[in-house]
Amino acid sequence: MYRAGFVALIGKPNVGKSTLLNAIVGQKVSIVSDKPQTTRRRILGIATTDRYQICFVDTPGVHEPHTTLGKILNETASQALFDTDLILVVCDVSKPPDKGDESIAAMVKNALKGPKATPVLLCLNKMDLLKAHNVVAHVEAYTKLFGTDDQMMTTMTRQHNADKLVEMIVERLPEGDPIFPEDEVTDVPMRILAAELIREKALRLTRQEIPHALATVVDLWEEEPTSDLVRITASIVVEREGQKAILIGKRGSMLKQIGTEARGEIEEMLGKRVFLELFVKVREDWRQNPRMLRDLEYS
Repeated sequence: MYRAGFVALIGKPNVGKSTLLNAIVGQKVSIVSDKPQTTRRRILGIATTDRYQICFVDTPGVHEPHTTLGKILNETASQALFDTDLILVVCDVSKPPDKGDESIAAMVKNALKGPKATPVLLCLNKMDLLKAHNVVAHVEAYTKLFGTDDQMMTTMTRQHNADKLVEMIVERLPEGDPIFPEDEVTDVPMRILAAELIREKALRLTRQEIPHALATVVDLWEEEPTSDLVRITASIVVEREGQKAILIGKRGSMLKQIGTEARGEIEEMLGKRVFLELFVKVREDWRQNPRMLRDLEYS
């Protein structure tokens, strides 16, 4: 009895959605950092075995939006809850629910108003940080908020209880044939994945004031017909000259380090040699500019 279906991942920023996705799929398809709003796109990650195919839809972390980009990210997350076979809500169980969780619960309840009875499953992540005396209170608070007792406590950074969570997911998927070819792990184009890997390295290596104002885009992608070399030119977009200076670093040291780390992962992803050239561009208030957001493929 084969099972296959779509699972919408939703949660606040930095609760572990992308870590969960990459762990279950078995390779990186969604970038990870300790900065909020790391995930900015709808990312499809596909986990396939001889028993099931789980098609995860990873979404941006739901947050209080202060920019046009923020509103787009929340809308992307909300829309992913419709036409899905299971809603998997990822929460940081080490903390009690807050207004952000209440907003997500409202989104979930809105999505359940339709004729389809979509099941809801809670992944109560970061259990390693949960103090023993808070276990009962926090678990009861989340199950009450989301109206379900179906939950699994996990520590996805260590893949603790990941196998149990997968079994709970599979049980709730419909019977049917695989939706995608068995060797496919994502539907995201390679140039988008490359841009995201560059952004991941920039997020990890730069100071705290940059992340929300940083975007990446691949400007040129050329594959050499007579060799295994791929030439990639990409731009890192920021909003201020000071941010540009931080990204470039002294004598270009920071930009070189970002490029070196990103190139290594892109080469691993493609199985080819990569020549990567990076530029830093200033586009003031790009997060509020609809045209710039279209150019960066956020809308």
